Amino acid sequence: MPGIDIVWQTAMSGAPGKPLPPPPGGRAPPPPSSKPPPPSKPPPSKPPPPSAAPPPKPSAGPPAAAAPPPRGEDAEAGEGFRGPAKVSLNELLNKDAEDESLRKYKESLLGAAASGVVAADPNDKRRVIITELKIVFHDRPGGDVTYTLNTPEDLENLKKKPFIMKEKCLYKTQVSFRVQHDIVSGLKYVNKVYKSGIRVSKDEEMLGSYAPQAGSYTITFPRKEWEEAPSGWLARGNFTAESVFVDDDNVTHLAYKYGFELKSGWT
Repeated sequence: MPGIDIVWQTAMSGAPGKPLPPPPGGRAPPPPSSKPPPPSKPPPSKPPPPSAAPPPKPSAGPPAAAAPPPRGEDAEAGEGFRGPAKVSLNELLNKDAEDESLRKYKESLLGAAASGVVAADPNDKRRVIITELKIVFHDRPGGDVTYTLNTPEDLENLKKKPFIMKEKCLYKTQVSFRVQHDIVSGLKYVNKVYKSGIRVSKDEEMLGSYAPQAGSYTITFPRKEWEEAPSGWLARGNFTAESVFVDDDNVTHLAYKYGFELKSGWT
C-alpha cells in the first residue's frame, strides 16, 4: 500500500541513534552489537627459503709451514748460513800471482803475511789467541775493569772475581786477540747473560776476518754508541755470563765464564 510504504521509508530514514520500528508483518532486526569484531587472523606466512651458505672467504695465503724442531740453544742465530769455502793463506798468496794490482791489494789486506812472513809460535797450534777482556765504563770511579785471558788460571780468576756494575751506567766491551798460522774468517763474539739460572739476554757481535800478524787486534763494541745497564729493583742482583769466540768454520777459539753484580751504586 502506498501509505504504508511511505511510512516505512520514513521510518527507515529516521533520526540516527533511535531504534527502527519493526516492519509490518515481520520481526524486529537484532540490535547492533557493541563488541568489536574479532581481529582477522593473518594468513599463515610461508617459511623463508633456506639461504645459501655464504661463500668461503678467500685464503690470505698458503698455510704456514710447521717450525722445524729446535736443535739446541747454540743453533739459534744464523743456523742456515754457510760461509764461503775456506781458502788457506798459501793458496790466497799464490792465486793470480802475476796480477800486480791484485798483489798490492793482498798486501794492503794481509800486511806482513802477504810477503810470506807469518807470525806464529810453532809450539802453539791455536789460530786465534784471546789475550784480554775489558769492560770500558764512561764514568766508573775506579776506571775500567780488565781481565787477562792468557792462561787457564786467568780464566778461573775471571769466574771467581765478579765486578760491580752500577745501574744505568754507560759501558762498552773491548777484546784483544792475536791471529797466527792462518787467516781466521768471520770471527764472532757471542755473550749470554743469566740471572738465577734463567737466560736474560744474548748478544752477538761480528768481529770480522783477520790475517796473521805479530801484534794484537783490539775491537771495541758498540763501535759508536754506549750500552746502558738496566735499572730498578727487579734488575738488580747477581748475574753470570758465558762468552764464546767462534768463526765461520764453527771452530770455537775460546769460551769462558764471568760474573757481575748490578747495584744502585759502585760499591
